[in-house]
Amino acid sequence: MFSSLRALAPVWMSCLSVLAALAWPGLARAQADDPKATAVAQEMARLVSEATAVIGGLQADINAGKAADKTSADQLFKAFQERYAKAAGKPFEDKGDGLEGEVRKAFASSLRDTFSRFGPTMAKGGTDAFVPAFFRAELLKRFNAQMKGKAQAYATTRDKELINADWSVDKVMKGSPFVAEVSGLMKAGGLNPVTKRGDDRMMLYAPMKLGAACVACHARNGINQKEGEFGGALIAEVWIK
Repeated sequence: MFSSLRALAPVWMSCLSVLAALAWPGLARAQADDPKATAVAQEMARLVSEATAVIGGLQADINAGKAADKTSADQLFKAFQERYAKAAGKPFEDKGDGLEGEVRKAFASSLRDTFSRFGPTMAKGGTDAFVPAFFRAELLKRFNAQMKGKAQAYATTRDKELINADWSVDKVMKGSPFVAEVSGLMKAGGLNPVTKRGDDRMMLYAPMKLGAACVACHARNGINQKEGEFGGALIAEVWIK
């Protein structure tokens, strides 16, 4: 049932749609000496979450082959802008000062490219023909290539919930000093965000909750989970000078 996706690229098929950390209840405890890095990491998590939710919101139509009139790159980008404005309380702008501005610009470019590349796949549709996790993986691949050495974002889950081992923590985050930290946090399965500073960068670990559509998709692949449970994490790394 995932033949169309597997023909495109390997992907762990967890459609993690609800970012547990978006309310940021625990981030008041973030590193006080790195406020700018923390703000950039938060912004990265918000951007990825709202973009992924655009695809999640279309999942039923994609599965039914009824998304053709909703999946042009312009339509999808407008849907992202609307979601971002509601979540952030301000319009999305692909500009700004410093690293945060660079992140927004690179994200907008990567997002438009991903929407353009896979719009036809979404328009054609079919059961699980295009799912949020695959979209997010493609988006982050493009974003990370642009922001190498400045900021990186990853999405992964526990080994026992992976469908493709190529998207395990140690492979997705290869070279990161936070691999062991993230592995431990995911094993614990907590839903609170965590920040940590390393020698040259800081990390935001933002757990994600499973939505109903995610659970249904995973069940078709033999993974039994429940709505609202831990469903992996989004990790943002920001280099510190």
